[in-house]
Amino acid sequence: MSEHKNNDKKNPWRVTGKESMEDEPASNPSCVAAEQSSRDSPLPEPEQQIQELKELLQRTQANFENYRKQMEKRMEEIQQFAAKSLIMELLPILDNFELALKHQQNLTEFSKGMELIHAQFSGLLDNHGLKAFSSVGQKYDPYFHEALLKVDSELPENIVVEEFQKGYTLHAKVIRHARVKISSGKKSVQAEDEEIKAESINREEIKQNIK
Repeated sequence: MSEHKNNDKKNPWRVTGKESMEDEPASNPSCVAAEQSSRDSPLPEPEQQIQELKELLQRTQANFENYRKQMEKRMEEIQQFAAKSLIMELLPILDNFELALKHQQNLTEFSKGMELIHAQFSGLLDNHGLKAFSSVGQKYDPYFHEALLKVDSELPENIVVEEFQKGYTLHAKVIRHARVKISSGKKSVQAEDEEIKAESINREEIKQNIK
């Protein structure tokens, strides 16, 4: 017994049960009350949850509608500004047209004026990314061409033999297809013979009708 008391005196760090209970931090009363309240408060009713979702949806729809109207107005302003910029560039060409019309009695000056206006207008379109592409002699490509006719020729099949209307690209994208006539290749001997026979039959029929 005396030995146990001596050990207690020698160990100053030994904590008794009473001291350990007193040293424990006391619980925060506000935290305890909040936890108790959260456990006691009932969950929202389904009708309340549905109403909250409806209100959220209505607010979202209203915000989206306002955003859509703002974007439409912004796009309209951009288009108007772009049209204004292009019109300002076209006005000098219109001035030159009016100047050329004043000299239309002088055919030489009028012709020179038309050539200058055409060059000026073509340069303006070129500055905006518009490019004409050539088609004659090229192989038919539905991405670039619109075939209106297909005729026999000495050229290989599907080669463009004539261009009715030019095609254009805007910033390397086709905005108008070229309208063209393409080759169906050379006639075969059999096809030529059949065509000759058909012509001879037509002549005979015409002669008989005349008689």
